[in-house]
Amino acid sequence: MSSLITYVDVILPLALPQDYTYAVSIDLAPFVKIGQRIIVQFGKNRYYSAIIKRIHHQKPSVDAKLIEGIADEEPIVTETQLKFWSWMSRYYMCTEGEVMNAALPSGLKLSSETKIRYNENYEGTFDNLSDEEFLIVQALRAQQELRVPDVQALLKKKHVYPLLKTLFNLGIAISSEEIVERFKPRTEAYVKLNDLYKNEAKLESLFEELSRAPKQVELLLAFTQLHHKNKFIRKNELLKLSGASAAVLSALVKRNVFTEFKLVASRLGNFQTEEVETPELSAEQHTAVAEIKCSFEKQKVVLLQGITGSGKTNIYMELIKEAIAENKQVLYMLPEIALTAQIINRLHKVFGNLVGVYHSKFNQNERVEIWNKVLNGQYKIVIAARSGLFLPYQNLDLIVVDEEHDGSLKQVDPAPRYQARDASIMLANYFGAKVILGSATPSVESAYNAETGKYAITRLDKRYGGLDLPEVIVANVRDEMKRKRMQGSFSTFLVDEISETLQRKEQVILFINRRGFANYQICKTCNHVYKCKNCDVSLTYHKFSHQLKCHYCGYFENAQNKCKSCGAIDLDIVGSGTQKIEDELADLFPTARVGRLDYDATKTKHGHAEIISRFENREIDILVGTQMVSKGLDFDHVTLVGVINADQLIFHPGFRSFERAFQLLIQVAGRAGRRSKKGRVVIQTADPTHPVIQNVIHNNYKAMYERELLTRRQFLYPPFARVIEVQLRHKEVQRVEKAALFLANELRKKEQGKVLGPATPFVSRINNLFIRDVLIKSTTQTKDLNGMKSALQHIVDEMKAIPELKGVWIHVNVDP
Repeated sequence: MSSLITYVDVILPLALPQDYTYAVSIDLAPFVKIGQRIIVQFGKNRYYSAIIKRIHHQKPSVDAKLIEGIADEEPIVTETQLKFWSWMSRYYMCTEGEVMNAALPSGLKLSSETKIRYNENYEGTFDNLSDEEFLIVQALRAQQELRVPDVQALLKKKHVYPLLKTLFNLGIAISSEEIVERFKPRTEAYVKLNDLYKNEAKLESLFEELSRAPKQVELLLAFTQLHHKNKFIRKNELLKLSGASAAVLSALVKRNVFTEFKLVASRLGNFQTEEVETPELSAEQHTAVAEIKCSFEKQKVVLLQGITGSGKTNIYMELIKEAIAENKQVLYMLPEIALTAQIINRLHKVFGNLVGVYHSKFNQNERVEIWNKVLNGQYKIVIAARSGLFLPYQNLDLIVVDEEHDGSLKQVDPAPRYQARDASIMLANYFGAKVILGSATPSVESAYNAETGKYAITRLDKRYGGLDLPEVIVANVRDEMKRKRMQGSFSTFLVDEISETLQRKEQVILFINRRGFANYQICKTCNHVYKCKNCDVSLTYHKFSHQLKCHYCGYFENAQNKCKSCGAIDLDIVGSGTQKIEDELADLFPTARVGRLDYDATKTKHGHAEIISRFENREIDILVGTQMVSKGLDFDHVTLVGVINADQLIFHPGFRSFERAFQLLIQVAGRAGRRSKKGRVVIQTADPTHPVIQNVIHNNYKAMYERELLTRRQFLYPPFARVIEVQLRHKEVQRVEKAALFLANELRKKEQGKVLGPATPFVSRINNLFIRDVLIKSTTQTKDLNGMKSALQHIVDEMKAIPELKGVWIHVNVDP
């Protein structure tokens, strides 16, 4: 009989090292499917929604608990996604539960620890609720907040999830995640005619009754006019067409002529396709498209290396059109949300409602809606940051990874610490899809893969329309300081260039890779620097809030007027951030309109789009920003770009620092002169002869690439080695040092690659946890990487059994 019992292996949204098996009751067995959410008990009193990974009849070695219920009629996760999750957990050394947690929107995860509250914005009735659902609503209105166990106790039953799902779907109840997002369900008011007046004779009689109320007659006439086109009539549309007020409509509702009701509307908006002229491809672009198509016949990955302004987006659009014509899906992945605004507008005009957008600024309910539209094939094109990889595609045909070199494509915390560029290639492999990696300055690894034949490569060496690259000029701030000619953070040369640009009614972009007002506050008397109490870093001064903030843990305190160490009032703020540059510009150019594009200025969902739109519409003359201004943005009237402090980028810890600095400087320089007028770029540096600066001046990617290859081959870094970074954290410095030393020594005994460390990182304490790093390097052979992972996992498991080491947090970062 045991063979007839149905069992399911499930993935729970927890960092568990193994799958768990549950039994399915006979009445539910016919309905379970791979990829469905089911409700399971895990632990004594906790319940979670788990994903079914496998269905079988093999009795487990221990007694399996019964599942509590099925949350969905159909799977919400595809089998391809489950394969992708499994690969990601193996490659990036994390659990499938951690991948599930990253992949699923919170709206699709429900646990017994979820808090449920009554939605005060709900305006509907409770007429269609069951007795049990109505009882939950009464309890919520009385107690304001309930947990799942509270609901179970109230109803004296375990199976409460279908009831809660109904309340969530109707917008009557909201979960704690939605409260954080301040979610308000978006509804639209509609009007319908009482069924009595569907009879023409009755309707004519009604018009006669209303003859002394001309406004009501006009409103009724407007309704009949609209009713021929639509089944449901929007209230706003009806009032606008009739010219009547809401009071007139209310009078007709009281007379039972009309009924008002509300329908839930999509939070994502509707877009219609427009007849727009897409830019005609140049001869070089036509050649590039033909080359890419030819390459796809042999290889699935093509590196498109095109200089800034060469029109890579036009090529993407051409290839996307072909995929859509075959009714396939496309993922267009960008490293920054800021980049999406312009791309969204272009794609919406051409493809309308086939385009979906997915990123962290959407609240959890909007993410669920996007998830479902991708799952049912309604969205054919998805524009997304790295999290777009996890959506439930049905027939993915093309993945475009724009700015493939960008560091933002790498997830740092929490696990899975994946590189979206590399993971996209694996995802495409499951679908047999094609991948385009686009960049003006490809990562060294991608360029090397193209050079060795692993990827195909297509190049665009000319700007679209025959435009010239901007002229790059260096301002030597060391000389300016000696001559005392600096005006705050600005050299005299850059000030003059900005002034001339503004006189020509053209726009300026200024780049500084630090937000806030100043790096830190210091006492000139005793040299005391204000530091974070939780982290080993100085606090950054933010002028507008007059606070000192930690950009690592979020700690802040009010800026001081006197030193808390010696009591002196001689305090100074040192360094520059976006806010300080904005402040200095107000003094230097009082009539100029200055905008700022950084994390602090774009915390709202549409913050990026609003600032970019204002700049496009020439409501801003000078745009100051961090990395957000450097990538992919296309403005007609920007002819000057200024880099405030290039040395800050170059002299940064890490083996990628020179590569990253070159890429960032080339990218930000590429924002200038993208139309008929030639652009100029002013780079402020104390070392104009530095190789990176010289490579940027001459736009010499090849020289940078060859120098990096030489260095990395010599010191065994990617692409000539595979690297795993292990970070250990604990609140006691002695314990973390002991654990790091044990890990490094055990790894050396295993003889799996070269082990560096333990070492103290640049920031050695974050959130009161002391940090030590161990680096493992091997040759590029996959078997060596697998050997490294196996040895590392064995040692980590061993450490968990040692009392003085098991409390240490261990974070593994593959391909850091």
